[in-house]
Amino acid sequence: MIYRPVQGAMWDPSVFWHDGHYYAIMMYNPEGSNGLEATRGLLAVSENGVQWRDGWEVAPEIDRAAGSKFFKAFIAKVGTRFVLDHGVFEHNGRQDLLRFYESTDLRTWSYLFSNAPDPRWYLPGGRWDHMYILPKDEEDPAAGYWGYPVATTRPELPRSLGMMETPDGREWHILPPPKVDWGDIPPKDLEIGGCERIGDRYVIIGGEQRYLSDGYSMYTLIGDGPCGPFRPDPAAFRLCGASTCANGWGVSFLAAWGRGEHGELLISNYVSVPSGTWMLPLRKAIFTDGHLRLGWWPANRALRGEVLPLELTDVSLRSVSGRRQVVWLAPTFDLARGVILEGTIRATAADPQATAGFALQEAGGRVMEIRLGLGAVDGRETHIGRYNAVTGFCSEDVTGQGCATVTGIGQDVEHTFRLLARLDLFELYIDDLLVQTYAYRPAEGRIGLVVNGAAADFGSLVAFAMTV
Repeated sequence: MIYRPVQGAMWDPSVFWHDGHYYAIMMYNPEGSNGLEATRGLLAVSENGVQWRDGWEVAPEIDRAAGSKFFKAFIAKVGTRFVLDHGVFEHNGRQDLLRFYESTDLRTWSYLFSNAPDPRWYLPGGRWDHMYILPKDEEDPAAGYWGYPVATTRPELPRSLGMMETPDGREWHILPPPKVDWGDIPPKDLEIGGCERIGDRYVIIGGEQRYLSDGYSMYTLIGDGPCGPFRPDPAAFRLCGASTCANGWGVSFLAAWGRGEHGELLISNYVSVPSGTWMLPLRKAIFTDGHLRLGWWPANRALRGEVLPLELTDVSLRSVSGRRQVVWLAPTFDLARGVILEGTIRATAADPQATAGFALQEAGGRVMEIRLGLGAVDGRETHIGRYNAVTGFCSEDVTGQGCATVTGIGQDVEHTFRLLARLDLFELYIDDLLVQTYAYRPAEGRIGLVVNGAAADFGSLVAFAMTV
């Protein structure tokens, strides 16, 4: 939604901050349109973490002449140096190599070594891929670092992830997998997006497609120490993601931990849709209630450009049970540039199936709708899907029990909202918490407000052009 390279294609960005700048390291295919054909890394640069520009290429895959590809990378500050690790999609079809580089300036990188999974704990030939690096002690670089690579554990061992440690970033020791107590959740070797320390807890995020839902989703494991035991967080297990693969690949892919200025914990994510592969706005990690959630990062206010004219700034909709009412905002929006619509929403209904939300016009009389459930948190669901006058509403995506994202809104409670739409993507926040990121097929730049069997008041509406 906010960044892709000017030329070529990227995949899987990871974000970090250093010396007044944000950097995103990503897979990069300079000649083609498919980031999965990456032959090297690309560093993008930003002063504020919101508006990005192309930087420079790094670490060309050393076996690219044979057909091997550069896969997801992380960069971490290790003492006075930077350490880069990246996975490799090898010409033999395996993903069981991690390559390591070091640099003092983020531009010139020296190759260190490659390693493969230790067969005592990990499946030979199984996945051994990108690794998040976490300081053992933030105040003492000499204490060493933990590493959490994507890994395939041996079949006789519990499903987990990989683990390594290093005193200095140059010599890594492979460790047994951290302990995971899956409880009633089906065990899975997740694609790891990192492990971070929040207070006295260690929080792992990992993703997978067709795990508990058809779409690609991210999930949260919380541990008492760096080696576990980690446990799924059942109340908010699905951090983000999609219920279906209605858009081919899904909605959004691997999210990854990142560090901002002063160590602020952020989470990056990206999507691949018909308009291209895009980095999404960075999210703020929210852990105030003991569950990890994705929040609106205040720095993203820099996305707001000039105020756009709106004919209506307050809208009241009243719909009887089983009936839909929609009001289209005018004028239409330039979705090539992008728009941010902000305001408040308050809704009530006697019908437990009633909803209130937002509509985005598609071609052929179709409308993509975000239908927010009304009521208590545990009993409501948000549905995203398509409506047309002949077939009615068909839900594609459900956010409800077990999801960390917003499931709906309270009865007769005023909430704030923020809807971002650009090209063929939109994402919605309620009270600065993410509801969903989703792809659609826009037509005419029309955005509306919609209710289904509910009374709803939308107030203080303001629209901004998006500045990326």
